[in-house]
Amino acid sequence: MRRVLIMFSLLLMLIFVGGFWISGGDAARSRAIIFCQAGQIHTLDPAGMTWMQDIRAGLALWQGLTQYNPKTLNPMPGVAKTWTISAHGRTYTFHLRHHARWSNGDPVTTANFIFAWKRMLHPATGAGYVEMFFHISGARAYFNALANPHARPRPFSSVGIKAPDLHTLIVHLNAPCPYFLDLMAFPPFFPLNQASMARFTVRSGHSLAYYNPRFTRPPNLVTNGAYRLTAWKFHQYLEFKPNPYYWDRKTVRCRELHVVSFSDALSAFRAYQSGAVDVLSFVPPEFTAALLRQQQAGLRHDVHYRSVFGTYYYIINCTHTPLTNPLIRRALDLAIDKKQIVTDVTRLHEKPLTVLVPPGTIPGYHSPHGLAMNVLEARRLMRQAGYPDGRGLRPLKFLTNDTDSMNMLVAQAIAQMWRRHLGVRIRIETEESKAFNQDCVHGNFDIARAGWYGDYMDPTTWLDLFRSGNPNNHSQFSNRQFDQLMHQADIEPNPAQRFTLLGDAERLLVDRYMPAIPLFQYTDGLMYHSRKIGGIGPNVRMITLLQYIHWKHRPRGGTHP
Repeated sequence: MRRVLIMFSLLLMLIFVGGFWISGGDAARSRAIIFCQAGQIHTLDPAGMTWMQDIRAGLALWQGLTQYNPKTLNPMPGVAKTWTISAHGRTYTFHLRHHARWSNGDPVTTANFIFAWKRMLHPATGAGYVEMFFHISGARAYFNALANPHARPRPFSSVGIKAPDLHTLIVHLNAPCPYFLDLMAFPPFFPLNQASMARFTVRSGHSLAYYNPRFTRPPNLVTNGAYRLTAWKFHQYLEFKPNPYYWDRKTVRCRELHVVSFSDALSAFRAYQSGAVDVLSFVPPEFTAALLRQQQAGLRHDVHYRSVFGTYYYIINCTHTPLTNPLIRRALDLAIDKKQIVTDVTRLHEKPLTVLVPPGTIPGYHSPHGLAMNVLEARRLMRQAGYPDGRGLRPLKFLTNDTDSMNMLVAQAIAQMWRRHLGVRIRIETEESKAFNQDCVHGNFDIARAGWYGDYMDPTTWLDLFRSGNPNNHSQFSNRQFDQLMHQADIEPNPAQRFTLLGDAERLLVDRYMPAIPLFQYTDGLMYHSRKIGGIGPNVRMITLLQYIHWKHRPRGGTHP
């Protein structure tokens, strides 16, 4: 049944795209670019974006105070045309463009940013990246007061966000933050058009209005970035067209962009091979080894692949007995042959990891060593924890998602290692992406597959995931010593000393307490023909800026060579 559904979906996609081709002439040559990404969109509400596919779409639809430079990914002016930073590095003054507009023609003002940021700072919003806002003075105290029903409410004026006029935004930080301008380009800091959302208000409290998610659907969604969302066909495609009011409209050279996804990588690859898809946002894991061999032999020129700023790891639910015991968590790590995993199972040229932050990717940051494989030590720790050879230990529930068959192969290989070396039994369960995400959020697992691409070039993009209370802390890890080191790093003005503190914090995670088991550094890439498609390219952070995608050569039809 699944194969029939896959083939039916592929046939529909071919018919859909074929409509552009058979018309011939200029219409065919100017057809939409079809961009395929892994996984369906979860949300187009910037407050809820944590998945890569959501963030990619968000970067096409919105723009923050800054934006990513398409070549270097360094922050450059966005809605803010200029800014100044105080001598002590704790106050940023942004000057907004007077001609920045929303997709309905409304001006973009500081009120739009303050509305969105205040919404982010309310616990009921459930924003996964709310910790990023705690660099702002008073933000953490404001959030905590709202989260505690017994605490005295704090006014939003206590937060270091001020707008003396509609085009000047002043932000006061607790301490210098070397990557703050980078954060300003990221979805949690995007503005929102409150007026367009008003009719979707479900209920309103003293400090927060709740909105029906329909405000993110076309034609309701009002955005301020390069594109506007003109159609959203669930489990089919999203249709983007240029935002006519975008202040930098000349950079948008794609007349129409369709973002699609398939139920599995094989179907996506077949669609790409047939010409029904122009760009794959990933290199299908099942075929990567063969594709790279063909590339090296000069037979393929459409594979763009490299090591990236991402880590594949397992999280351990630190609230589930007996995994509350760090001895068991360390034993599980020590019993894995990570080199064998990347050599014999994934075979995608990954680097095995013993740490969370990929070594050598952040200038000036020195990673701790982590734990090398040591089965004898792992067995000793299991005996010390009271489970010699796994006796008395219940089967552990391992959770993974079904978007990539490689996840199951890795899980099966590691489950065999744990059973052979430690006597630990694993029950593997797979779920579709949304159910998997919800079960991770609610802690319905013992061990779960995880992966993380750095959101900005700093170790905290990983380490913050394990702070007490962080919404993305799905391991439910909480450790006072770790939190204290992270806090000290937050307020440390000396960059070298700050990195030392962060290195000490990571050492606690990967040498001692093990709320997560690092496995390998991701390799990733794109598939597209660079002589046809321009404006995108693989980079270490795998940020694909759809604003710049365009035809170099517009095809009349046929398949990829």
